[in-house]
Amino acid sequence: MNILEIKDLTKAFGGVVAVSDLNLSIREGIIFGVVGPNGAGKTTLINVITGVEKITKGSIFFKGSDIGKLPTFKRSLEGITRTFQIPQCFTGLTVFENILIPLLLRLPKQEAQLEAARIAERMFLKDDLNKQAQMLSVGRLKLLELAKAYATSPRLLLVDEPMGGVSLDMMDSLINLIKSLRDEGITILLVEHVMKVVVALADELVVLNFGKQIALGAPQEVMKRKEVIEAYLGDEYA
Repeated sequence: MNILEIKDLTKAFGGVVAVSDLNLSIREGIIFGVVGPNGAGKTTLINVITGVEKITKGSIFFKGSDIGKLPTFKRSLEGITRTFQIPQCFTGLTVFENILIPLLLRLPKQEAQLEAARIAERMFLKDDLNKQAQMLSVGRLKLLELAKAYATSPRLLLVDEPMGGVSLDMMDSLINLIKSLRDEGITILLVEHVMKVVVALADELVVLNFGKQIALGAPQEVMKRKEVIEAYLGDEYA
């Protein structure tokens, strides 16, 4: 069953087309990778799916319903959540409080507090609970982004470059963490530049270039295709 279907999707900013006539179907319960060179339209795609940016043309269906005109908060209530490439924490609040806020929208206070502690431990943030969020390293802020998103109880989680700023030692743990979220039944759309991570995580992979789909399929096969190598390295390497 497809959890997300994108049909003839276009997003233009004036005369600049960031995503062009894109068609995608994402099966429920998988990790779906989105890769491409800088300017390919990857983050714009996340912004359009979550409602941060309005569609210029086309449709987005989530669990069979057209969500193209829903505001961001209603898409979140439906089960669509994202992380940001540049972490967006609540400055002045602790790590615990950052995780607690989305939980309080759906759980009683005492239950939410227990759940926040559980999520922090799962996201490798147990020792940071009482720290001000802005005091964390970039890598640990990425973990907090995941923790806040997970606290909304998502059905579809869009993860924008989770490995940016993460140490090599932590990278394998984060790969296993994202796999475990999929194994819980959360569908994940993953945008990532680190190809080792994409190949290790993605069940299916789409490659974008100048907003257009140039390849779709199994990661190891897709990354060998001539058009993909050309997009990343240039014609002389294809």
